[in-house]
Amino acid sequence: MADKVRRQRPRRRVCWALVAVLLADLLALSDTLAVMSVDLGSESMKVAIVKPGVPMEIVLNKESRRKTPVIVTLKENERFFGDSAASMAIKNPKATLRYFQHLLGKQADNPHVALYQARFPEHELTFDPQRQTVHFQISSCSSHLRKCWAWFSIILVL
Repeated sequence: MADKVRRQRPRRRVCWALVAVLLADLLALSDTLAVMSVDLGSESMKVAIVKPGVPMEIVLNKESRRKTPVIVTLKENERFFGDSAASMAIKNPKATLRYFQHLLGKQADNPHVALYQARFPEHELTFDPQRQTVHFQISSCSSHLRKCWAWFSIILVL
């Protein structure tokens, strides 16, 4: 038993030394670190970056705007975000999702679900028995539904 304790002590010292070196490196890098914040609203989103010594900067999207509409269009093998999705909404309203943040984590009997269905009758909401929540049924993604749902969940994580 005493032999085991003696063998573990040098390992612990090496681990603590490694942790100390990593912390010292992180402190040295703190001048170059930046913080990103995302303001996700119902209609639009903004992304800001704060760097040491630089005032807060709101990031421009590819259309050179600071506000990006929170709209997603899933069409066959393509996905569109923001302004390009908004332009696709006219041609393909059933595959264009907006104001979906109000439905995150909601069950089918929630009043927000009924309100969403009344406002956007073009979207088909179905119940997922495994998660006990609602989700969108998109007919244009029927053959690639798993890919579309993977894309949509990536969007929600972002």
